[in-house]
Formats: sequence, C-alpha cells, structure tokens
Amino acid sequence: MELKKIIKSVFYLSTFILWTAPISAQNGQFVTPLEAEYGKDFIIVNYVDWGGVKDHQCGTKTYKGHQGTDMVLRSFPQMDSGVYVLAADTGVVTFIHDGEYDRNTKTVPPLGFGNYIAIRHPNKMYSYYAHLKKNSMLVQVGETVSPGQRIAEVGSSGNSTDPHLHFETWFDSLYLVDPFQGPCGNPITRWKEPLPYDTSYKFWEGGMMNFIPTVDSLRFRVQERTVFTPEDSIITFWGLQYGLRKGATSKVIWKTPDNQVWFTFKNNYKKDWWYYYYFTYIRFPQNPQWGQWTIEYYYEDSLVHVHHFILQPSLSTQPKKVAGLSVRYEMVDRRPVPFITGRKEITEVLLYEMAGRRVPIELFKTSKGIRVMPTSHPIPGYYLLHVRTRNGVHAFKVRI
Repeated sequence: MELKKIIKSVFYLSTFILWTAPISAQNGQFVTPLEAEYGKDFIIVNYVDWGGVKDHQCGTKTYKGHQGTDMVLRSFPQMDSGVYVLAADTGVVTFIHDGEYDRNTKTVPPLGFGNYIAIRHPNKMYSYYAHLKKNSMLVQVGETVSPGQRIAEVGSSGNSTDPHLHFETWFDSLYLVDPFQGPCGNPITRWKEPLPYDTSYKFWEGGMMNFIPTVDSLRFRVQERTVFTPEDSIITFWGLQYGLRKGATSKVIWKTPDNQVWFTFKNNYKKDWWYYYYFTYIRFPQNPQWGQWTIEYYYEDSLVHVHHFILQPSLSTQPKKVAGLSVRYEMVDRRPVPFITGRKEITEVLLYEMAGRRVPIELFKTSKGIRVMPTSHPIPGYYLLHVRTRNGVHAFKVRI
C-alpha cells in the first residue's frame, strides 16, 4: 500500500474505531510492550510517519514511511543482559519467525522485521513485535497471551542498526494504526498509560577507549577503559545522547590533574538527532601529568556530564636501577619508607597508587638523598614512585 493511502487509512480508521469500538478500547487497551523503564533502559526514537516526515505530535521523531514505534536500548551489552518484550494486550499468537542473525548494525531494508511475533487481539486488532533476539521466543503459535506477558527478548535482527523493539499495530492486518494520540495524528490513544512524548535533551551514557572508534565499536562498548598508560597512543571519550536539536552546540573540555585546560573541542548540530553517538580523542601527552584527569561535556553552554580517567606509567614497570639514580628503603616508625639516592638534579617526586590516584607526600632532603614520606597512612602494598630529572621521568615500583 502506498504511503499516502496508508496515512488516509489511519485517519479514517481512527474515526471508525472511535465510534464503534467498546468504551474500554476507546480509553486505550495496550500496555507498554517492554519490561523496562523509559529514559533509563530505553527511549522512543521513531514514531509512525504521518506524511512529510512528521510524527503524531507534528515533530521530527520519525523518518519517511516509518510504520511503527521504535523503542531503543542503550547498547548491545544491555541487549545481551536480556530485556523482555511483552504482549501489549490479550490475544492469540498467529505467527512467529525466528532464526535470523540478531546483531545487525546496518540499514538493509530487504531484511525486514528479522525475528518477529504477530498477535491477533480483540476487535480485529493485530500487533507486531520485530527485530527480536534469536531463539528468545517464549510463546508458540496458537497460544493465548495476556497483557504484560513475556513473549521474547529485544534484539537487532532484520533491518536494524541498534538493539530495539519495532512495534506496529494494524486493524484487520490491512490498515495501519498509530497507537499514539496527537494533533497531527489520531484523536484517541491506544495506550492505557501512554509514554510521554519526550523531546528533552539527555546525555545518556559515556565512556572511554584507547583507539579511534567506529560507531559499531561504540554500540558494542569495545575495550572500555578508565586507566591509560603510555602504551595507549589514543585516549577517546564518547557519549550517547538523545534530544539534540538543530542549531544546538556542544563542547568538550579536557583538564589536567591540576585543573588546567588541555584541549577543547566544539560541535554544531545541523539537524535534530534523537539517538546520537559522539566521540572526541587526544593523543597520549608527552611529559604527561600523572593522576586523575577530567572531561567536562557542555550542551548549549550547560555542563551536563563530568567524566574522570587516570594517566599512569605502565603497570608493568618494575623497580630498576638508572645510572646515578636508585631507590632503597629506610625504616621509619617500623615501616619501610622509600629513600632516593643519586643525582642532584631531581626536580620533582610524585607517588601514586597502582590505580593511578596520587598520594600526598612530604620530602625530606639529606646529604645522602631524599626520603619520601606519605602524609597519611596508606594501605600497605605496592605503589609507583616517579622521579623527574633533566633526563625525564623515572618510575619505580615500591612497597610501602
């Protein structure tokens, strides 16, 4: 059926149902078909297109010819944890298709619904649950289901780029019905408790990696990191957001452990984005400041997210003797304290936990060297001692 005909059918059908369906149906009979929390576990990215790329609220949360509602998860790891799809209403399972690959990330229209379930409801209404996880079906053809009953799990099978449920409703399997109410759509809602039409902005989730990512590596959360060493030539920060509006701006500020701005990156948005991956990266600094760095993310000049990461020397660094520079121990209050001997041109001494957090210290210079005293009582174990000279930074693994 052509798109224009479908749109007209939706309008006339809604009028027909309004007058002839039982009162309960007029008030809405569908429950949300996901066992998940809106805004935390999933968001609605696309609604039915009512023509001219316009959703039921006259907004842009759709795309040309879209015939359903897309309820999208945050990531593939979340999908792998198992997010249940629920029957929207009482009905009989009329069709199941299973066995398709469920980790697709590209738009391929011929793949269609992938794995899906069809249910026939009272009053000749049908609902379709598409892009399901392979082998996750919990019902059989001919089985009667009740509202809110688990029927499968969310996947990314068929024509799908991200883990999501594509939910469609039809009258008599012939006329498309948008279950949402709006000024550019139907005059009634099909939902018992309609989810809000959300156009707000949110920084949904963020993380870090040690390479320049592709969108797929972000979708799958490949090699997430919080600690970086000189072996990591790239340090990437990424974010998943929704509700970005045309003409808006964002800004990322990278800050050193002493709160100095290291790098700033700005971005402008030329269209509305309802599900948007973003990343920016720096190369591992030369002569870096070790310790906790900070990333500040701004949307429309408002700080919306703060992220921290650690820069530290390689954890594989072993105690070693550098010509003219060495570390031994002195006993102070019955505990070993690092004592640096050797070169006179020592310019800086820092102590870090193995996880990268800096340990406050006091330095006591003697004729034989420098005693390194933590100002608190750290947990006994191994630490990293950094001694900076004119020839660079020398790292020692020490036990305190």
